[in-house]
Amino acid sequence: MEVRLQARARDKHEKATKETLQRVHLVLSTRGAKFHSFFKELLATSKKGFHEMFKKTYGILYEQNAYLFTDLFKELENYYAKGTVDLDDTMDNFFNTLYQKMFTVLNSQYKFDNKYLECVGEHMKEMRPFGDVPQKLGVQIKRSFVATRAFSQALTVAADVLKNMQSLKPSKDCAAALTRMTVCPSCSGIADNVLACGDMCSNVMKGCLAQHAALDAEWNHFVEAVDKVADRLLGPFNIEMLVRPINLKISEAIMNFQENSLDVSQRVFTGCGRPVLGRRRRRDNRELELETLNFDQDASTDDRSSSAATLDKLVKETRLRVRDSRQFWVYLPYQLCNDGLVVPPSNTKECWNGTHVDKYIYPVSPDGEAQTLNPEVRSSGPRLTIVRDQIFALTTITNRLKSAYNGQDVEWIDTEGTEWNGSGSGSGDKTDDDPITDDEDGFEPGSGYEPKSPPPETPKQAPPVVHPEAVPPRVDVEPKLDTNNDNSTSSVDSGASRQKISLSRALTTYLVPIVVVWFGGCLTEWL
Repeated sequence: MEVRLQARARDKHEKATKETLQRVHLVLSTRGAKFHSFFKELLATSKKGFHEMFKKTYGILYEQNAYLFTDLFKELENYYAKGTVDLDDTMDNFFNTLYQKMFTVLNSQYKFDNKYLECVGEHMKEMRPFGDVPQKLGVQIKRSFVATRAFSQALTVAADVLKNMQSLKPSKDCAAALTRMTVCPSCSGIADNVLACGDMCSNVMKGCLAQHAALDAEWNHFVEAVDKVADRLLGPFNIEMLVRPINLKISEAIMNFQENSLDVSQRVFTGCGRPVLGRRRRRDNRELELETLNFDQDASTDDRSSSAATLDKLVKETRLRVRDSRQFWVYLPYQLCNDGLVVPPSNTKECWNGTHVDKYIYPVSPDGEAQTLNPEVRSSGPRLTIVRDQIFALTTITNRLKSAYNGQDVEWIDTEGTEWNGSGSGSGDKTDDDPITDDEDGFEPGSGYEPKSPPPETPKQAPPVVHPEAVPPRVDVEPKLDTNNDNSTSSVDSGASRQKISLSRALTTYLVPIVVVWFGGCLTEWL
């Protein structure tokens, strides 16, 4: 009977803990799913509007080169989905290819080979045929997409942490304390309506949930970082204000090119040489359409404002839910005790104190992971592996949120389907050529994010939290030598010599025939 009652007390506690974690998990996962769906729909709508506008404006000329624009959207979608796309390279490649295409069409009387087009591309940055649109649009896309993905991933990570922590089982000491608190009154012949004293329940729950409390410091840093990034998404990094009118921004770049096309062409001819004239042909309608653009820039303002309001509402509500979870892990013991386990605070003498019905005499243990002086559950042990994994996951995503807040790039390493065993925060150092100081979007240089308070001191029995920035860089492991073999050093030297001989052989085998053939060809031409 004692074993059965102990198992029942343990199962009841485990079920109550899981249900509490599951409620918060459901809130964050639902918000994350809504944010994800909104962004996917936003990209799809923008892509459709882009296609319709450019098809109407350019006709067959756009349709023949539509892959250029669809590839751009595909790369943006891939970044949001996987994080493996370099946004700087994506935008540079897009405008470079667009530049070559337009240059070819506007100079259709000439014939260009691939080598000449490479030269054309090399002169793009110094001539800036699209004006400042590529630079501004590239900065805006990078900041907005990085912040948007970081925000979305943060919700996913937090939901996974709550889900993973549900698998923790109560320790033996915890099970014994739970039995003493909830079962012993019945065994002693005390009425079932006598509940445990509030302070006793607090000590029991704090001891049982010491592993959970280990997440508190990093979770609070995570909450603050999400709050900061939400401010960016509501302000200068607003993804909706960037993605929806992207067709107009690229149209502006094209018009800048057309206005300066003669000057651009002459400068290219000066730098790359005069190209060869092709076969004369009558200018077709496609070129005429390109020269007489009439952009319909009457965007659906109502739809855009409605979508922006939806995004603002979604981000604000999500930020509020995340804020509500601040200090969730240290409040968890009190939350479970208040769920019908203890008597009201006003009736502190008519409660079960562990031995009989009377006032509980022991002090309440401090909040947090350190429970060595807890009178009810003293043995919490070192941090479990699953707890350390969740702390590392929170630390990693928090550092990525900080980088996103500062407008820096984020290196997403093995983010999809991973167990968060990556190395480092991937904060992305700011370089001199990163136009982070441009304040056209309200970004203030030097407004770096710092947590308000440092994490609490880690108790001695627990291993320290491994911060990603403290992880040493990965080094290549040298091959292990056989210490039992005295000739190990000589074998390495002989291996090196063998490598040199193989290289010489390879050069002799492949280069000599090529030289002979080339020399023979020269002799044949000369003869």
